[in-house]
Amino acid sequence: MPKPLTLGSATAQPGTIQYGRWEALSHPTGHVEFLPVIIAQGKQDGPCIWLTAGIHGPEHAGPAVLYKLITHELVDRLKGTIVAIPALSPAGLRTMKREPYHAPTDPNRLWPDGKPPKPQDPDKDHPSSLEKAYQRLFDEIVASADYVIDYHCAWTDSISFVFRDRVLYRADENSENNKAEAEALAAKQGEMIRAYGHTVVTEFPVEKYIDEKLHRSSTGAALLVGRIPSFTVELGTGHMPDPRIVHASVVGTRNVLRWAGLLDGEPEPIKGIPIIDPGYRVRRMQTPRVSEACVALHLVEAGDTVKVGDPVAEVRDIWGRPVGDGWLRSEHEGFILGRSHGIYFYPGDAVLCTAVRDDAPLVGPYPPDYFKD
Repeated sequence: MPKPLTLGSATAQPGTIQYGRWEALSHPTGHVEFLPVIIAQGKQDGPCIWLTAGIHGPEHAGPAVLYKLITHELVDRLKGTIVAIPALSPAGLRTMKREPYHAPTDPNRLWPDGKPPKPQDPDKDHPSSLEKAYQRLFDEIVASADYVIDYHCAWTDSISFVFRDRVLYRADENSENNKAEAEALAAKQGEMIRAYGHTVVTEFPVEKYIDEKLHRSSTGAALLVGRIPSFTVELGTGHMPDPRIVHASVVGTRNVLRWAGLLDGEPEPIKGIPIIDPGYRVRRMQTPRVSEACVALHLVEAGDTVKVGDPVAEVRDIWGRPVGDGWLRSEHEGFILGRSHGIYFYPGDAVLCTAVRDDAPLVGPYPPDYFKD
């Protein structure tokens, strides 16, 4: 028999889909913000996978994937349990804002960081109700999840791809043990990502990754603190889900379920979207950037390959005259992930997000001072 599992008001029942609410926080107006919970459980025992979406208000493709994925036909064949939350930030989804009005910061930077607790500094802001809610939800994830996927959207007309977080370990007296465990976790994460079958992009190198607080994203925390194989999915443009990308993500997720032992059968082919493998590992980089205020007219689209020196945009002034030699050129070999929104740019703005060659290790130590902060 499958393992019992309750989240909020939803309790798993073998062979069914159960729906409920998980109370996240209270508003001063007297009402309670809840997260919608879906628990799909097969009649046979198996792993538990958490699928989450909707943490950024403008990103609507992820919830669509969950609604298309979780059906009674799927449950009839399921071994184990799916816990799905299609709205991690209901306030953001209501207003279509990345930051919810009651906690004006990126909600995907509020998850546990693994550092030991310390007394609250009275001169610094206290954790918001949302951060406290995510801490409680994270405890639920760690208690039951064998795997985690979080669904997002990226840039204008971006392709469907996976962000692979690097796996960090603590370089202390148990460093060798910690490294071996991190390498095993990275290997399992890699298998899971390959099962999903979409384009793979590694996250920033460690220093930039931590500067951007990506270790405090939902899947960053699940991977690094919970030590649960996890990854982030990026599903094209946010406001208007692309049906082809949504379908390809549903298929990719079913393939992960097969890999993990929640479904039987052979993997399904991923169709309808570009899948790019340049033959070397890549990581994301906001590049190229303009050197002066200008109008940039893109010459490339997401999925296009580029070499150093290739023109990627025309650059003009507001009257349409060329700025400099009139071209913005690629500074790296790789392929285009997505375009920055709009055509008007200030000095230093990135016009594109590009996947460039990544030579940094996938497994490495935390910075020396990380646990001392």
